[in-house]
Amino acid sequence: MNARFYLILLLLSILFGGWTYLAHNHGVFVEKCYEDLAQLPVYAYVADTTSVTPIMEGLGRISDVATIEHETGFQAAMELIGAYGLPLTESTVADYQFPDLITITFPAQKAGIAAKTRVMDLLRTYVREDDLDSQSNAYSKVIAELKRLGHRNLVFNIFAGLLMFLVFIFSRLSYEMHIYLKQKRKLISVVDVMRHNKLNAAHSWTMLIVPAGLASGLYYLGVYLNRWHSLASWWSFATMGGLSLVATLIIFFNLKAYEHDLVLQNAEPVVVVTPSAEEDSDA
Repeated sequence: MNARFYLILLLLSILFGGWTYLAHNHGVFVEKCYEDLAQLPVYAYVADTTSVTPIMEGLGRISDVATIEHETGFQAAMELIGAYGLPLTESTVADYQFPDLITITFPAQKAGIAAKTRVMDLLRTYVREDDLDSQSNAYSKVIAELKRLGHRNLVFNIFAGLLMFLVFIFSRLSYEMHIYLKQKRKLISVVDVMRHNKLNAAHSWTMLIVPAGLASGLYYLGVYLNRWHSLASWWSFATMGGLSLVATLIIFFNLKAYEHDLVLQNAEPVVVVTPSAEEDSDA
């Protein structure tokens, strides 16, 4: 393998590394959105205290709920008085009827979105819509941002995949065609050609494994060493590996077809000998 091939290998490794970096950054933005969603709990004000027990039991059966807190109306009122420094005492509010407060929070992950939908369906069975505070406006904005990030990531991966596919194929083909052109012009010896042909398989395996393997290996090594969290999606690395495999197969079949054409061009012409007229008359 000469310096030119190593430069191609380095270029592909850098491009795959850049793809990994951007995939990680996308994961950082998505995680931030999930953290924002986790900071938006659902509040249910339950005036009918007989509904508290079935609500709490139903919430306990819903997975992917971070926390469930229940406070009586009096407890919630005293907390508000203390939090805002209101000039009220326990005896002042003792005669008032306050609804019980149930606070539900969700984990900072995708499963929390589905869990909130199930929680809201349960709460609407026992509590009026006016007595539910799901912070819907703020929640909708974060969900819309998640959708924008997902769309942006899809477009980026399609563009990056096509770009890497073309660079992978044409960089290798240009390298191989350069060798074949030298061979055709007799600028390199037969020994050099034979040595290069033996390296073809090594070239293919190296380009298939090293660039994508190096990018994913270094990324997960950093995760193992706690340099960063694993935020890049696994399918980004699967796409890199699949792209490398398909491109390698295309290169292989193209080189085989070119070698076949080269053999046919260099083959000695077939001379058809026909008996002369004199030989025909003697016969």
